[in-house]
Amino acid sequence: MHAIFTYVLLGALAIALLVAVVTDLRSRTIGNRLNAGIALAAPLFWWASELALWPGVAIQLGIAALTFAICCLFFAIRQMGGGDVKLLTALALWMPPAAFLDLLVIMVLVGWVLTLVMGIWQVARSGSAEVTPRRDLGVLIGCTLIAAAFASAVLGGPTVAMPPALAEFASGDLAVTLVLAMLPVLLLAAVTLASLRVLRRQDEQIRVPYGLAIATGGIWILATGDLVSAMPTAALG
Repeated sequence: MHAIFTYVLLGALAIALLVAVVTDLRSRTIGNRLNAGIALAAPLFWWASELALWPGVAIQLGIAALTFAICCLFFAIRQMGGGDVKLLTALALWMPPAAFLDLLVIMVLVGWVLTLVMGIWQVARSGSAEVTPRRDLGVLIGCTLIAAAFASAVLGGPTVAMPPALAEFASGDLAVTLVLAMLPVLLLAAVTLASLRVLRRQDEQIRVPYGLAIATGGIWILATGDLVSAMPTAALG
């Protein structure tokens, strides 16, 4: 009985996150009722998954409290909306530490790529004389492709393999190995700085789509089964 109810709750959470995606795309807002519903359903999920009050529920409450406190700082400096703060806090009540950490990583990667995509759209339709649309558009498209490739590699998608000859050459020289290991970091730093420089030149400030990134991350966690795998075996029947 508990197993069936658990999967019903997970299905309801997936639907709620899909609704969050749609509403955030339409109006850049996530409703209080939706966030409250996700948060209030968490205790039912704890019960269905047979989560002990100590330390299980206490850990979930601690993660949620810490998440809310940190997100409030971002809200105070106008980097996150109120709905984004509430949605991430509500999801923190559902996800154990490992799954929530995965959610944060996915949120950052998806938010990064989506921000660049929004930048491409804004530059493409920009008519300002103070910017150079073609050059900026080319820079952002290149940065977006690199960011998407990096996100795909981190999330288990397609990757670009190192040429065998280069791999063999690097295996015999520690200095070359260290240089090759640092190249992705340097490339990502260059991509980030280049994209920020372009985005700051725009007339209208581009806001990071946190709500969309958070909801997408939650759906990803549910789809990959990370949340289910973290639950006690007995709770799944």
